[in-house]
Amino acid sequence: MKKWIFSMILVLIIVLSACTEETNKVDTTESEKVAADADQNGETVTVLMNIQMEMIQTIRKHLEPVTTYERSEGTGDLETAIEGSNRIANELRGIEIPENLDASLQGDIKDSIELLALYFEERAATLADGSDMDEMDAALEDFHQKIGDTFRGAGLHAPNFEKDVQ
Repeated sequence: MKKWIFSMILVLIIVLSACTEETNKVDTTESEKVAADADQNGETVTVLMNIQMEMIQTIRKHLEPVTTYERSEGTGDLETAIEGSNRIANELRGIEIPENLDASLQGDIKDSIELLALYFEERAATLADGSDMDEMDAALEDFHQKIGDTFRGAGLHAPNFEKDVQ
């Protein structure tokens, strides 16, 4: 009888240790998947933040003549202001989107950049002919909507470029 009980205990220990090993293998695989997803998400956040900063730096580099003219109420250098606004639009379009970014995010960021470039083209046109600012304001609103949706989709807060374009 003692041999039988000892045999049952031994079999039970072997079965439990085999189950534990299998559970550890499954847990490790799931942990690796979670870690890979976290790395990808962290990389996406970094890429989006870098693109945002590059957009801001591009704007700041050429914005001063535009705002100086706008504040001068028409007594400043109009040609330089228009040139500065158009230069911002062209340089924004030259921002490269990393290929390691998800394809849908690449498209959304490209669309966002294009909308911001259109805003600066509208701003140049408004300066040139003194037209209504409604189209310019609508272009900025469209940009904020698109980039906000893109950033929120990646788990980030929507950026606000309002101060950066003034």
